[in-house]
Amino acid sequence: MFHPDTEPSTGPLSNPSREVSEVIIVATMPQADVLEVENARLIAMTDGDLDTLDVLIADSALYVHSSGAIDTKHEYLTKLATGQFRYTTVAAEDMRITGLGEAAALTYRMRARVIFPTGQRLIHAQVTAIWRQYDDGIRLELFQSTPIPAEA
Repeated sequence: MFHPDTEPSTGPLSNPSREVSEVIIVATMPQADVLEVENARLIAMTDGDLDTLDVLIADSALYVHSSGAIDTKHEYLTKLATGQFRYTTVAAEDMRITGLGEAAALTYRMRARVIFPTGQRLIHAQVTAIWRQYDDGIRLELFQSTPIPAEA
């Protein structure tokens, strides 16, 4: 059992002579391609272009909203199609890409204006989008957003 006040007695940290001598990062998905599909997704969101979103989002994708709610691709697109929410603006700032072989993690700050049946809401969140390369294109596998508290 882990305890923060004790040193590990086994494992890689117990033998200081055991070091990682080389780290190889394989990034087969060009960063420009990831930025292109994410930009296309953001435009499709504000345009309400469900056909484009359907192509860009993997069938197995999960969408974790800033509220903590989790949708499958079908649930997310259904909510957009039925007007449960609608994006009017979406902006991305400070984008960073981490290559993960046949996938890439894109993180950024998102500011969005979203219309709900109860009214408009401004969302400011730190997001992570995982994009995966398939034989026929790049698809969004996971989207997760964490709200950024309003500045005092």
